[in-house]
Amino acid sequence: MKITRGETQSRQVVLDIELDASDVEPYLDRAYRRVVTKVRVPGFRPGKAPRAIVESMLGKEHLLHEALESLVNDSVDKAVESEQIEPYLSPAVDITEIDPVSIKAVIALEPKVELGEYQNLHLEIETIPVGEDQLDQVLERLRDEQAIWEPVERPVQFGDLVNIDVEGIIEGKQFLNNNGIQYIPSMENELPLPGFSVGVEGAKKDDNLNFTVKVPEDHSDATIAGQDCRFQVTIHDIKEKHSPELDDEFAKGVGPGYESLEALKDFVLEDLTRAMEQQALNDLYERALQPLTESSTIEYPEMMIDREVDHMWQDQVRTLQMRRMDVDTYLQQIGKNEDVIKEELRPDAVQRLDRMLVLRQLSDEEKITVESDEIDESIQEMRSASGQDNSNEELERFYLSDSLRSSVESSIRTRKTLERLGDIVQNEAVGDVPSASDEPNKQQEEAGGTKVAEQS
Repeated sequence: MKITRGETQSRQVVLDIELDASDVEPYLDRAYRRVVTKVRVPGFRPGKAPRAIVESMLGKEHLLHEALESLVNDSVDKAVESEQIEPYLSPAVDITEIDPVSIKAVIALEPKVELGEYQNLHLEIETIPVGEDQLDQVLERLRDEQAIWEPVERPVQFGDLVNIDVEGIIEGKQFLNNNGIQYIPSMENELPLPGFSVGVEGAKKDDNLNFTVKVPEDHSDATIAGQDCRFQVTIHDIKEKHSPELDDEFAKGVGPGYESLEALKDFVLEDLTRAMEQQALNDLYERALQPLTESSTIEYPEMMIDREVDHMWQDQVRTLQMRRMDVDTYLQQIGKNEDVIKEELRPDAVQRLDRMLVLRQLSDEEKITVESDEIDESIQEMRSASGQDNSNEELERFYLSDSLRSSVESSIRTRKTLERLGDIVQNEAVGDVPSASDEPNKQQEEAGGTKVAEQS
């Protein structure tokens, strides 16, 4: 085996590996032993044909391709060990030649971070007081949730709930065809196209409407942008919303524990205050982390960016699948391909990696630790918030998995590191970092209980 080591750049090492016949021969022999049991050679019992005859039938290249995966993996591992390299990620491997077998392996090294100055960074938390308008917005939303829709015998107005059949035609092709859908026309509602709400306004029950709207030039589907869409709409029902009065009876209807309107207002105000305080903390962390990241020296392999971009794209794909949307159809609608989207994701991927690595280095330098009981407590909170019992075997395996413990540990470490940074920039004495039980767990906040203010 001949190894040529390139110069280390951007925390990556390139190894060019050329294999001798003696390196390849054991793998060819193993490949032959696998293949010979699957081919029928006249004059020989299954699995008994000599290698030379099998090679003459199939070609040496067939055996080589059969052997390549294990040959390449083992050869790269040996080369990495020989060069005394400690890979940070699994290598990126490319077979550059088959005869002789030549391999190019890009080895990622551990990122290197030198933190900028943060001990002398001074910031103040900027808490925004809760105003009456915020309280009113939450109460109004709660009124909307308890509103009832009653039929009316009048033309459609903005804000009504209208039951309609709708068909949209663009250049003779059906753009939309839905029956019995519930639609609320308004100036803000631009679905299915801007101007549709205006076309419905003023119509009466049992009306059959025909009107045309223009597709916006910047529509996500470039193939129909700027064209006319002719809609045919049938109005079946018109309903008007009636919201309850803001009184004690309304408060009782929101949920248990609210015996009066004042009690509900007090709860909403407390919840809003907690939310604003957390928002102020998050803003402080952002204002501290941004200059720290910008002033730090961060080196990591380009390969990390590529893989982060891949993860981000796969997250988008999973979101599309959850919405039952075909990926190819989505790409066609937005007029882009996967490569274009990935290129657009790179700046965000770089920012995420920069911040992640800075926080990890800060965690090390500030000696942030996460105890096992903190992880246990956080996972138990997730169990409680889910409302699932232990009879769900799949869910139980998830809660007991090492991957979940690792994810929860990382989440707690990040939170505690940000809290430490927040204390430092506010010039507060740095003592023990609070445990996970000192504040509501993020997963619990998202999954458990009725949080009135957080829904605003």
